[in-house]
Amino acid sequence: MDLVTPPPRWSHRGCHIQLQADQHRRDAYRVVHQSGVPLGCVESLADARALIDAEILLVRQRLAAAA
Repeated sequence: MDLVTPPPRWSHRGCHIQLQADQHRRDAYRVVHQSGVPLGCVESLADARALIDAEILLVRQRLAAAA
């Protein structure tokens, strides 16, 4: 029986960073806010953290305005 393990996943400031199935892609990490709002795809974990740090305030403001 083959067991399928999910790709690695990290968290930063209320967002999830997930390694894409195809690790050889240029945009190998997908970044999604915990609410489900996608922030984008990046090349590295450092880029993912930078994207989150740059966008988190705007995402939170948008979610608050929509509530």
